[in-house]
Amino acid sequence: MGFWKGVKAVGKSISKHEQELAEKPRLWNSSTKQIVVLGFIVIIAAYVGAFLLKYSILEGDKWRMYATGQQQSVVTIQANRGTIYDSNGTQLAVSSTVWDVTISPHDIDLNNTAAKKEYDRKAQAKIEKGETPEPYTDRAELVAKGLSDILGVDYDKILSECRTDLDKQYYIVKRKVEKPEANEITKFMSDNGLNSDDIHLWPTSKRTYPNDSLAANIIGFTNFDGDGVYGLEAYYDDYLSGTDGKAVYSVSADGRELNGASDAYYSAVDGYSLVLTLDEVLQHYLEKNLALCVSQHQVINRACGIIMNCKTGAVLAMATAPSFNLNDPSELTSAYDLQTLEEMKASGATEEELSEKEAALREQQWKNKAITELYYPGSVFKTVTCASALEEEVVSLNSTFHCAAVEIVAGTRIKCWSSYGHGTLTLQQAVTKSCNPSFIQIGQLLGKDKFCDYFEAFGFTEPTGIDLPGESGSLYVSRDNMGIVELASSSFGQTNKVTPLQMTTALCAIVNGGYLVTPYVVDKILDSDGNVVQTTETRIKRQVISEETSATMRQILETVVNDNGGSNAYINGYRIGGKSGTTEKIDEYNKLKAETGIDHMTYVPSFAAFAPADDPQIVMLVMADTPTGTQYYGSAVAAPVVSAVFKEGLPHLGIYPTYTAEELAKMDAAVPYVLGMESQRAEAKLNAEGFEVRYVGDQASGATVTTQIPASGTSIPKGSTVVLYLGNEYDLESGVIPDVTNMTVSQANEAITNAGFNIKISGGAADNDSAVATSQYPVGGTDAYKGNVVEVTFQVNGYAD
Repeated sequence: MGFWKGVKAVGKSISKHEQELAEKPRLWNSSTKQIVVLGFIVIIAAYVGAFLLKYSILEGDKWRMYATGQQQSVVTIQANRGTIYDSNGTQLAVSSTVWDVTISPHDIDLNNTAAKKEYDRKAQAKIEKGETPEPYTDRAELVAKGLSDILGVDYDKILSECRTDLDKQYYIVKRKVEKPEANEITKFMSDNGLNSDDIHLWPTSKRTYPNDSLAANIIGFTNFDGDGVYGLEAYYDDYLSGTDGKAVYSVSADGRELNGASDAYYSAVDGYSLVLTLDEVLQHYLEKNLALCVSQHQVINRACGIIMNCKTGAVLAMATAPSFNLNDPSELTSAYDLQTLEEMKASGATEEELSEKEAALREQQWKNKAITELYYPGSVFKTVTCASALEEEVVSLNSTFHCAAVEIVAGTRIKCWSSYGHGTLTLQQAVTKSCNPSFIQIGQLLGKDKFCDYFEAFGFTEPTGIDLPGESGSLYVSRDNMGIVELASSSFGQTNKVTPLQMTTALCAIVNGGYLVTPYVVDKILDSDGNVVQTTETRIKRQVISEETSATMRQILETVVNDNGGSNAYINGYRIGGKSGTTEKIDEYNKLKAETGIDHMTYVPSFAAFAPADDPQIVMLVMADTPTGTQYYGSAVAAPVVSAVFKEGLPHLGIYPTYTAEELAKMDAAVPYVLGMESQRAEAKLNAEGFEVRYVGDQASGATVTTQIPASGTSIPKGSTVVLYLGNEYDLESGVIPDVTNMTVSQANEAITNAGFNIKISGGAADNDSAVATSQYPVGGTDAYKGNVVEVTFQVNGYAD
């Protein structure tokens, strides 16, 4: 009781102020504290939950990759790009191993610090022994000096990179370094105690083209990263490129590999290879003769040619001239383009203007003219009009037409190339003489609707579908917009613009039995083990004309080539059919005249041919855009290219000549070896080979041949004279070779033989009454020993196109 009394007594002693406070309601009781703490926990939990939601779920992949990036190093293992082969297995595009050279400023600095400490320790020891230590070589300076010497890179730039950003672990010094330089770097590192932390060689690949410019516009090229950007390299990039692999390494906080072996390794899958339909040899023949055509006739807007298997659509050769070097595609090769830039520069063009023009010319040179550029096919298109009319039976070989030099259609005067007119012509004569009025009449007989039907059926209203990028469609007058004047000009190829490839595929259909085929350049696709994974089969779109009509067209076109002793496309021993064309660039003419008042027409000569004429295997088309020399007719500019390529190419393809008795009598033969023989025996041997003999010296019994001209093995026509020198006391007879340019065959033969030389005649038109000498070797005025051979080429100039 006393205790509680005491407590009460104490309670009685509480002040009035304290009592008032005690009687007020309590705001911070235990339950309130619990609520506050709970709320705080809820807020923290919500924040943590939101954080986890964002960084673990919503952005989880991103941050896991970031963490992995800090803990792992991934090295890309580049896949080898597939090889491109010609039809015989010749490599046209290959990938070789090269190296990207990199340095790590971070590691160079770390290694330099460690090396400097070791150097200081050893230097101090030497000093204590009274020796002088060698100067210390700074690691950054060593690296910069070595790489600048080997790779030709800037020393100061490399040194600056080594010392500026010491956290950087990857700096590219030079890319695509070849093996000799890579070997030098490896030796330099070994000799100077450097390791792969300082300098690293990363294997990669480089695309090279063994034949430089061969088939450049077909093959295309890759960019610096190895991606296809033009031609087949672009079209088949997904097949060629393959899939890169990778090696994954664990790294420390400072970026060093924790162990030598990779944690994971994913092998690269090499790209597929392409086997083309192109034949390297045939391609070379085509390119060689196209380049000669461009040079001889001063063609300023390039020339192109196509050789196709007319039965399958396989493209055996396709070229644009001038070509360009696939290993250095940025270099301009056209003499005309380079002259254009020089003229711009001389006229005060700005650097920007010159740069823009050069870029445009470069883009132009990369384009495949055969599939990307349109042209008026001209008289070559008459083959389409003729075949269509024959198929519809509105004309026959017995049909006749009349040419009065001008045909008036709805008040429009359309001229024939012959200012005198051809008079009455058969169908064969209309094609051979390439008579425009006759074909206007054929077009009228065919009619607008049928003409348009066949224009579409022969494939002119859509791209051919070739497996190359950038193929253009045609530009033509629609059925609804075609009036009688448009029909008239379309019938001889002067209204609608098509690609050379469209014209080639149409001609294939005309001579192969009537079947329109899809052209292609890739025959097979191979995997990295050489297994065939895809083969291109012949794709026939439709039959346009009958076998009978096709046979008639082959007959007509063979007669065109053989007419009057042979055209410029004729080759002894072969049956060849073909048609020339010379088209006016009327759209450019009208534009130029409207803008400047200048009245100047330019032309596109072309020639299309097939062989053998009785069973066609190949079709060839050659087109030269804007020749500026003295000749611009297809028969004079393009036909000789066809003849030259066929002459070399047909035997290569296993198509051999069959000579007539007349052709055999005129054939060249090799001069036999008769040196040291007794004169009469030598003469008998030469006579047996078909040669005449002229002696210089005493023909006394037993006299032997000491010199013969031409030398043995020289190929000359039978009937030529071989000069034999008997004894040693006679000087060789010499003379001046006459200039026979523009002479007929008989005139040139007389001039050369009278001067004491032999003549060798070249050119398919040698038996044509209108043929004249266009070139000779050696040239006129050359001093030479008598008996030597002068080769003279004859052509028909200004032949009807």
